[in-house]
Amino acid sequence: MKNKTAWEESAESEGTTESERILTRRARKAFLSLWSYPKVYSDEGKRDAKGDGKELVDLLVVFGDDVRLFSDKSCLFQSHVDINISWPRWYRRADDKSARQLAGAESFIKRFPERVFLDKSCAVPLPLTIPSSRVAQYHLIAVTRGSHFAAKQYFGGGSSGILMLSTYLRGKAEHEKMPFHVEQALENGRFIHVFDEIMVNFLLDELDAVPDFIAYLRKKEEFLGQPGVIVSVPGEEDLLARYMATSRNDEHAFPEVAQGIDYVALPEGDWGVYLKSPRRAAKKKADKISYMCDALIEHHSAFIRSGEVISSPFLPPYIAVDHERIVRALAAQPSLARRALASDLHYAL
Repeated sequence: MKNKTAWEESAESEGTTESERILTRRARKAFLSLWSYPKVYSDEGKRDAKGDGKELVDLLVVFGDDVRLFSDKSCLFQSHVDINISWPRWYRRADDKSARQLAGAESFIKRFPERVFLDKSCAVPLPLTIPSSRVAQYHLIAVTRGSHFAAKQYFGGGSSGILMLSTYLRGKAEHEKMPFHVEQALENGRFIHVFDEIMVNFLLDELDAVPDFIAYLRKKEEFLGQPGVIVSVPGEEDLLARYMATSRNDEHAFPEVAQGIDYVALPEGDWGVYLKSPRRAAKKKADKISYMCDALIEHHSAFIRSGEVISSPFLPPYIAVDHERIVRALAAQPSLARRALASDLHYAL
């Protein structure tokens, strides 16, 4: 029986805590295993061969020029304590800590992309090339678990319990005064996407193709980051519903904000309407055949990781990155294109 390569072993790793394992499984289903790596490390602080590196992020997704950094924090919310005490405590341990970890990891990876490793002993480098900071597009994502039921109880009235978005909030001090509201966690305004344990599942269910998820993050940052405009959203699920129900130039989009408008508030309840809509049902049905592309990519990826993939005898010897580029070209197709490709493949078979 042949020994597994380090790349194969990394594909079997799922993190150390249950919440990290859940995130890794969901991410690999949506982003596919060749580009998703839990628990990556830097050699920062490693002084000798026996020392350990420093954990960078809980999940790293590198897909061409797009780099997504995930932090996963599961923190107990002290519901029996006064909200003016319990919320700041939870926020500091979950959101604020995640935001600072992500910003630090982004800074390090941009400066030292070659010093990212799959193991804490820093013996196995990341097999994919991290793009130069000149072209890379970074997205920072904090998955914070533990607030959901406390938020439902706090807001009452059938609330979903998903954190509210208020773009006027910036920095730890302002967030600590507004229970269950989030937005710009860092004082410098670096955008951090904050998803609770429910919202991250909604997103990965609706946007389960790599380009679709990336497009949502990019357009969301643009929508919420419009200069001079304050945006208030009752919960990210309503923001996602509005995005999925709005089209512009044959792409999902957020509503356009007219010139001179300085405050935008989205209504509550769009998510429930979208879930029951014929449009969503039709999309889910039409998308089913596109998962044939995912299966094909995962099948080929196993041979890339094992080093068994072959090239034409008239071409230079096998190079992993060349084969990764081939399957990435297929994975980079949005859902609509993948439906057509999978339909043609199914017909040919």
